[in-house]
Amino acid sequence: MRAYSYASYIAAGEIRARLEDKSFRCVREMVQQGTFPGGVDFPKPAAKNDSVHLELPLRVNWCGGWTDTPPYCLENGGAVVNVAVKIKGRLPVRVLAEKISEPKIVLEYFDSGDIGEFRETKQLSDFSIEQNPFPLLQAALMVCGLVAFPGREERWNLFECLSGGLHLSTGVVDIPKGSGLGTSSILLAACVKGLLAFQGIDASDAEICRRVLLAEQLMGTGGGWQDQMGGLAGGIKLVRAERGNRQEVRSEQLLAPPMFMEELRKRFCLVYSGRRRLGRTILRQIMSGYIQSDALFVESLRQTRELALEAKKNIEAGNMDGFIANLNRQTQLTKTLDTGFADEDLEKIFRACADMTAGRMICGAGGGGFIQIILREGFSRQQLNDRLKESFPGRGIEVWECDFV
Repeated sequence: MRAYSYASYIAAGEIRARLEDKSFRCVREMVQQGTFPGGVDFPKPAAKNDSVHLELPLRVNWCGGWTDTPPYCLENGGAVVNVAVKIKGRLPVRVLAEKISEPKIVLEYFDSGDIGEFRETKQLSDFSIEQNPFPLLQAALMVCGLVAFPGREERWNLFECLSGGLHLSTGVVDIPKGSGLGTSSILLAACVKGLLAFQGIDASDAEICRRVLLAEQLMGTGGGWQDQMGGLAGGIKLVRAERGNRQEVRSEQLLAPPMFMEELRKRFCLVYSGRRRLGRTILRQIMSGYIQSDALFVESLRQTRELALEAKKNIEAGNMDGFIANLNRQTQLTKTLDTGFADEDLEKIFRACADMTAGRMICGAGGGGFIQIILREGFSRQQLNDRLKESFPGRGIEVWECDFV
């Protein structure tokens, strides 16, 4: 991994891109070995349940982000504090896996209206098809043993095993694309959990996290494990795993004093920035910096991991000022790792309500989507919303209803 990465640093053009791809292919191999140590020869699939329906919350990230991402977490372990949330009183992520009589796989996103029918499962082992809207669902089918991994032969006739076919319908209700709330990974987690349950397999949250981690490597998007555990496990929690290719992700519920929770619910605001989070190659940039042992990235990630443990202590102690300081410190560390984390448009939003703001953080990898604001004492959510609408009329920049699950 490091040999290819160092070589890419001194190369240029297409050669540089190919060497970088090889470096991250090594990361994928490590994740795959950790997820399936015995190889990806799955047992014969079967439809043990006619239908499985799941709903999951989204997540708001607080401290420790990027330390859950391979290869950093594989070599150092990771620690993240986040919270599961309902939006507008609903669990937005929904999945329905059901058996159908016809020998075909039907993939559907009910939120976008995309639907596809596949009568040959080998079509679903290919990520290279242009303008294909279903790579996430394909990857979920692969890591659940229903479709062969790219380049591998099918061992079974899936339709004979199921005595029919499968309809997988999924989507996210009323959440803008690029929200920064972990929607893609949580959607993947819901699909994996649902497809395993469809086969009668009762998997732990840690096992689902590992399979989602691998699915994202197969898709080429990368990503860590905090989002999927953020949706699978409720409440405010410390999510962590020790070093090792096999990530044993565990979630520890943080029991904050009732007065702290009452104050946090009153002062916490989730604000939509009015635009989508920008699709960028930030994950590769940050992890490449770490792989190449850049001191800035190595030290910032170390401090980020420690910050999650400090935030845990402050939450459990009911120290609101300490928690807000942790949130603001996380914002600064993330800016160090990604100079484009908060662009001028987002800074304008923060400046417009600076007098009301005690703590601030951008959801997800930054660049758009939702932002978080913890109000100064004496200000209300309605006052913040009025200020935003006055400062940015007609742009959809406003406070959204958000409840901790």
